[in-house]
Amino acid sequence: MTPYYEDAKAGIQIFHGDNADVLRDFPGEWFDMTFTSPPYNLGNTTGGGFPVGHYSPDAPLQKRGGGGKWQRASASGGLAAGYDGFDDNMPHDEYVAWQKRVLKELWRVTSPHGAIFYNHKPRVLGGTLITPLAYNPDLNVRQIVIWARAGGINYSPTFYVPTHEWIVIFAKEHWGLKSKAASGVGDVWYIPQEASELHPAPFPLALPLRAIETAIPNMVLDPFMGSGTTLRAAKNAGVRAVGIEKSERYCEIAANRLRQECFDFSEAS
Repeated sequence: MTPYYEDAKAGIQIFHGDNADVLRDFPGEWFDMTFTSPPYNLGNTTGGGFPVGHYSPDAPLQKRGGGGKWQRASASGGLAAGYDGFDDNMPHDEYVAWQKRVLKELWRVTSPHGAIFYNHKPRVLGGTLITPLAYNPDLNVRQIVIWARAGGINYSPTFYVPTHEWIVIFAKEHWGLKSKAASGVGDVWYIPQEASELHPAPFPLALPLRAIETAIPNMVLDPFMGSGTTLRAAKNAGVRAVGIEKSERYCEIAANRLRQECFDFSEAS
């Protein structure tokens, strides 16, 4: 298994491929922390979401009145166009099964002192709230951290606009924070979202950095690496990390970010 990119000095590796294939080659109990945010399957929206008006349930996001809200990611066509090489539009049952498979494999490679930080969002689907716990394959949930964003975009007459996301912490028995003082950051993280010209669904560098700095893992994983924010946070904190990404374009973006030796203030994720 040859890395797409490697910084031996910093202990950073990127693997280009499907995470199911790449993770299969890692031994069990290898990582102390996974910090990741999978595609949210926003292309499969049957009620609410972006629109004020009416549309077909199989209409793409651009046709639902909210495509323009995503166009800051112009290089990728915006989130409404999906990710590079992935349209983010799976049947809901298939998406749930996929996420459960991924989480089971992540649990396998999590050390006895480790945890999975799983960033996802509650969403209304067919008039019913679906929370990130719907994707849990019976793993131990230690805590739910609320990421309080600066406003929201999913305006709809069928529900109040969401202004937060969840970080579900699936933790092994011996996982913990580095100190009692680290606990003081609380379970609501007020961190503004970021926009990016490089990736359609960025999360801010401060999000994984806070997790890394309060839990001091020895090895961090992001199996949905995108443009490398988790790995950039790990490098800034002096922690080894591995990223996995299907899109070669995003792999190259991440590699370029990681080649920067100074602190990274970019907006990409």
